[in-house]
Amino acid sequence: MLVDFVVTDKSDRVVGGLKAQDFVVKEDGKERPIVSFAAFSKASAAAPAAAEATVDEVPAATPLTAGGVTTVLFVDDAQLKPQEAARLVPALKKLVDVIAEQKGVLALVAPGSNIQLADEASGNRAVYGAAIDRIVGHQLDDRSPYPVSDVEAILGEMGDTSIVERVAARFVYLNRGLLKYDMALIAARGRITEVAAAARARRGYAYEVLLKSLDFLAGKPGRRSVVMVSGGYASDKDDVKQRELVNRSLQINAPIHFLDARGLQGMSRYLGVEYRSAIEHDAIEPPGSFSEAAAGASGLADDTGGLYVRNTNDMVKGLTRIVDMSGTYYILGYEPPEHTKRGFRKIKVEVATKGLKVHSRRGYFDETATPR
Repeated sequence: MLVDFVVTDKSDRVVGGLKAQDFVVKEDGKERPIVSFAAFSKASAAAPAAAEATVDEVPAATPLTAGGVTTVLFVDDAQLKPQEAARLVPALKKLVDVIAEQKGVLALVAPGSNIQLADEASGNRAVYGAAIDRIVGHQLDDRSPYPVSDVEAILGEMGDTSIVERVAARFVYLNRGLLKYDMALIAARGRITEVAAAARARRGYAYEVLLKSLDFLAGKPGRRSVVMVSGGYASDKDDVKQRELVNRSLQINAPIHFLDARGLQGMSRYLGVEYRSAIEHDAIEPPGSFSEAAAGASGLADDTGGLYVRNTNDMVKGLTRIVDMSGTYYILGYEPPEHTKRGFRKIKVEVATKGLKVHSRRGYFDETATPR
């Protein structure tokens, strides 16, 4: 079993120069011997390391060539607001420059803006720059007198009566024509169904693009990853497609990183001038709504060993952090134990040095177990 991972320090800088003896790998909580190890580093890593790959005790049959760096940049413009897309332009162009310096291959996908490019970034910066200038966000703020967030809609549709009551109370405050609370409840349930369907449709479209991106990466050598730039999507217990996506990412060792394009977390939209005078406290969004709105996307990054960059307006720094993970990383190999039942196996890579953090996939789905 090969596991590739990245190590960062307290300042979120990528750390190179570590050896096999610095790590411990566990499957389902039990330590397994490391039988192969390779380190790939570049000059910008926090610790000194050779420019070429260094390999410790790697069996000849283990395919550990450095190859190149292939990145799919998925700009989820269906879940980006116009102002968010405009703010991203300098950061996306900087990302092209960084990948070009790494002599990497970049696939740029922005479906709503009709953009699909795949080529070596070096020598094609102008082409990518022109494409990035055409990216437009397609998600508009809900300015209707019946506002419902995606999180509220999904939870309400799954039977959370407290959410339905909260939304109904909001409708009463914003629509004085709703003289009866029963009328507001009917309006709330209808609006919740409508918003939940639209949220799931946007998420499903993003999944299609991500699965095609992973298929594209499957045949590429070296370090592979997907960078999803989006406003994110809410988690949904009825979401069966995410497991397929995670499993595919784990199969080809291609993490999915997530850059939250919403920027710095602000106050609830219902505390602003537009709504505050009309809405009482029991009708505003509860604490944690900002993070919950992207919990599905952040969970996808966590499950695949990707980086989740959030709560920042410095998009250049956020994307640079992600790309740095493509240039300095480690691959270790271990022999998994025999399993008698199919299922998910947890993997945990630990580093001995205090203050360092390992970013790796959480495990793999074992579909080949046979009874003893």
